[in-house]
Amino acid sequence: MRYLLLPLLFLSLGQALLAQQGIYDETRVPFRREIYGGVMVHGDGWGLNFYYAKHRNAIDRTLYGMEVVGMKHPKEVKSFNPYYEDSRGYFYGKSNAMLIVRPTYGKKHQITDKIRRTGVELNYVWGIGPSLGLAKPVYLQIGKPDNIPYETFVTERYDPAVHNVQNIYGRASWFKGFGEMKLYPGGFARAGLNFEYSGQTTGIKAIEVGLSMDAYPVVVPIMAELEGVQNKQFFFEFYVNLLFGKKYVQ
Repeated sequence: MRYLLLPLLFLSLGQALLAQQGIYDETRVPFRREIYGGVMVHGDGWGLNFYYAKHRNAIDRTLYGMEVVGMKHPKEVKSFNPYYEDSRGYFYGKSNAMLIVRPTYGKKHQITDKIRRTGVELNYVWGIGPSLGLAKPVYLQIGKPDNIPYETFVTERYDPAVHNVQNIYGRASWFKGFGEMKLYPGGFARAGLNFEYSGQTTGIKAIEVGLSMDAYPVVVPIMAELEGVQNKQFFFEFYVNLLFGKKYVQ
């Protein structure tokens, strides 16, 4: 009887191994490049990004990208004119809205591969590059004269020496002052972990978490320095990226 059982046992083990191979060891295609992008949220704002990744080998990729992010000051508090229900909210004391453009060079290194289609690929990523800070002056709608009710409204660039809660009606269009942007050149670096979970072999769906730093040689004047408020030249942020894209064999 045991001579009959042994072949059956080996046959059963062989079938189990073949089934396991079908689940875990799918045919792999050598990819050459990746194109993906998405939305970033960080401690003081949000942004958009786009990346092109070139495969150096099976686990290492070189990254080229572009990131555009907004940067707020931690002391920004939204205010409203209490006498007008239709007034537009504004940030009292905010002198400039800051937008950062980051041309990016970096690497993406695979730590663990997917075991199955429903698994997660873990990657370590880093990037460096110039940090081009663009400070756009804030314009507000100002009521004239200062006492309520206002007789008329004018659009003026925020001046902490002139404008206060008594005469600020609300914010003006964000595009007002666009041509008056001032460039603050600096540098940035970031590092994080990328979790790629797409169920499609050629698809990219990933969540990336990490830390970033933007540094400038001078202080960037986002806020009027009133009542102890201080501006910064170094911006440290925790970020989360939600990414989508595709892998290519050519």
